[in-house]
Amino acid sequence: MHRLYSPLLTVALAVLASGCALAQVSGPGPIEDAEPEVTRQVAAAVAAMAADPAAAEAPLLRACPAKAAPPLELLQRAVDGEERSYLYRARCGKALLVTATIGKNRAIKHLHVKTE
Repeated sequence: MHRLYSPLLTVALAVLASGCALAQVSGPGPIEDAEPEVTRQVAAAVAAMAADPAAAEAPLLRACPAKAAPPLELLQRAVDGEERSYLYRARCGKALLVTATIGKNRAIKHLHVKTE
């Protein structure tokens, strides 16, 4: 009987441990950032947005350091013709998702911030 309980206990503990680990993970993890200059450009734009009280996303960015670009983690990158879309996670008090679209002239065409 002892041999039967030992493997079952081991499996049960493994399942519980993995479930706890999964419960702590929120959202996808960061990927390699092969274009750090784009990330710096987006971070600077987010900082400018945080400093502009008229920006719709300004209330979400109040916890970000004043006049400093928030650290961004690249979560996703996609290419659609001449446009590139990026999804970042910013941590300003709470986790925020930053979506940016860069056009062929390397300018930001779209920038949106929302809670994760």
